[in-house]
Amino acid sequence: MASGYAKSVQSRDLGEAVRAKWIWFLCLGLLLIAGGVLAIMLPVISTIAASLVLGVVLACVGIVQIIQSFQVKGWAGFIWHLLIGVIQFVGGVLIYLNPLAGAIAITGLIAIVFLVQGLSQIALAIRLRPQSGWGWLLGSGIIALLASAALLLKFPYTSVYTPGTIAGISLLLAGCAYLAIAFTARRIGSTL
Repeated sequence: MASGYAKSVQSRDLGEAVRAKWIWFLCLGLLLIAGGVLAIMLPVISTIAASLVLGVVLACVGIVQIIQSFQVKGWAGFIWHLLIGVIQFVGGVLIYLNPLAGAIAITGLIAIVFLVQGLSQIALAIRLRPQSGWGWLLGSGIIALLASAALLLKFPYTSVYTPGTIAGISLLLAGCAYLAIAFTARRIGSTL
């Protein structure tokens, strides 16, 4: 009985923290969607350009996610959210700094970034499970894992499924997950 009450209080506090900072989730979602669109569009132009842009996009998204995680420090998913931001930032910087290392190395690095991001998002989703919108994070994490697997299984990749395209799809879906959380939090907050 006491455990159920504690979970209820923790769930309510978690929801209040998310509702109070829903705009940060919205901004992160929009940035991820914009990054995903860029990552999908640019591989057609050049693999190197796509790698550079993907590196910049991941680094920028990582910075925004780190900042956003500190805006919702009271949120139970704070540590996981911060970890995802750090992973995206470090992965983005590594991809940006080494675009000429070869398509296989870049593809492997992108696959590792999405593997860790997917696992982190799944862990965060499980942590947030009682909250509305947790399924979007779970789905986004699964998509990131699938993107990682697609990249690893596609050595060497063809021009149809470049690393930028696969990464862009994963970023788009992650952006949609954060938008869903933002709109859910805003809707719940306006009904209180």
